[in-house]
Amino acid sequence: MYKKIEQLSPEWWAVKVGKVSGTRFGQLISGRENMLVDELANEIMDGFIEQDDFVTDDMQFGIENEPIAIDMYEKKIGMKFKRGGVMLSEIHPDLHMASPDAISEDETIVVEVKCTTHGKTQLNRFRKGVDSKYMPQIINYFAINEKVKEVHWISYCPFRPERPLVVVIITRDTEIDRKETKSRGLEITTIQDKVNEGLSKLTELKEEVQTLITNFKF
Repeated sequence: MYKKIEQLSPEWWAVKVGKVSGTRFGQLISGRENMLVDELANEIMDGFIEQDDFVTDDMQFGIENEPIAIDMYEKKIGMKFKRGGVMLSEIHPDLHMASPDAISEDETIVVEVKCTTHGKTQLNRFRKGVDSKYMPQIINYFAINEKVKEVHWISYCPFRPERPLVVVIITRDTEIDRKETKSRGLEITTIQDKVNEGLSKLTELKEEVQTLITNFKF
């Protein structure tokens, strides 16, 4: 379910209350101890989310240059995208969301843009692909809606004019880990594997949050 809501607007902040989005999806599937249950319960009980209005120079650069990067990508591939908005889960619309930078008209392709002022970062992304810290955000787009077939992850750096756009196209079959084990041989983890894991944990998370709120109140 896609809604045309301007990111960072009051309506956008209101939608985010008590919901798992990109960063929190990473907490959900990390397996590490965290306060995700407490954070969500606290927001639901308060009825609002504490807004972080602090903007670094790098963040401001991203805000200003993201539309430029999308314009450039649209011209490159000959395709138009809807800008911004919110994607709500069909399964857990009250718990699960994503905020794409852009999305295709048929909602099968999500565009995620990262802007950088550092040429060395652009070179590194060309060489190695997506920064690992952004992978939960990418996985979350696939988890939100089964219609999503591809995430086009774009690094934009105007200071490397030889290649201002580095594009990585990720699908549900994209491998994110492979390891050899003695007991089971080669184990390959794909995007879809992590999506399945996350969706299973979302059901458990919802129950935990509701139980916490009920027990805490009474």
